[in-house]
Amino acid sequence: MDVYISANAFWALLVSAIEVYKKECFGILLGYRDSSNIYIIEHALSYQTARRTHGSVEKNRRASKRIQSFLDSIPHLSFVGDFHSHTGWGDLKGVGHLSDQDITDMSPEIISVILVVNDKRRNSPWQYNGDGTLSGTVDKYHFRVGAYYLDHHSKTRRANIFCPYAIGFNAKEIPQRVFMRTAGASPRWLRSKA
Repeated sequence: MDVYISANAFWALLVSAIEVYKKECFGILLGYRDSSNIYIIEHALSYQTARRTHGSVEKNRRASKRIQSFLDSIPHLSFVGDFHSHTGWGDLKGVGHLSDQDITDMSPEIISVILVVNDKRRNSPWQYNGDGTLSGTVDKYHFRVGAYYLDHHSKTRRANIFCPYAIGFNAKEIPQRVFMRTAGASPRWLRSKA
């Protein structure tokens, strides 16, 4: 399964995790699933009323019902999943493994995105990883974003995350000369411009 994250959702996920960093964030994902069973996440909305600790987060049930009722009245937005963060705290690093509670909270046909956030040790460009996650650094933080779902046998699986915006995000840091062809680069190029 593949999950595509828009630029807006990408920033909303990161800001949500940083706002309460060292505690966990929680929110919902809005978007759609296309005919190829690919999830497109267009928006990520953080729950302001979630009860947060360093190792867990719990949504406010009454607020959740109000939000769900509100979203049901908006036909062009669909609930496709939720997200929360796993953060480093003290000497412990945040990890991307699903906890028993994470698995219990999962539902069929719903995506669960986990943002692992730790203090940055070195700059790292945004990249796709072999395990289907997306990782990189911004400011003082290192992020690893993973998406999970339940298969037809109710087993947890990791989806492949794609976010073209994130991959291109660090491109502005590359010196412009990398993208430009110099006059001495190729005589053929010079002829085509003459």
